[in-house]
Amino acid sequence: MKATVNRFLSMQKALIQRRQQLEQVKNSATQRTRYFDAGHETRVEEPTYDIKTVDKMITRINRAMFEIDSMIKQSNASVELDINVDFDELMKELA
Repeated sequence: MKATVNRFLSMQKALIQRRQQLEQVKNSATQRTRYFDAGHETRVEEPTYDIKTVDKMITRINRAMFEIDSMIKQSNASVELDINVDFDELMKELA
């Protein structure tokens, strides 16, 4: 997929949020409790989502974020900027 660095940075933010949502699902909402009353109350816990599927999606998101991050860093390493800033002058001690 070809896109601008800005677009990939926006995608990365969205992926971070999605990963957090999926981690919450994985950690807390993977169980659903049902109660049956057939003379006596029976409690059954069933998985709401397949934990392996959720984990695979989190892994895919992590890989995509790694790929985006590494390509942005590679791009930044090859781009030179010409900015009129005298860093040494700005950082020198006060007299």
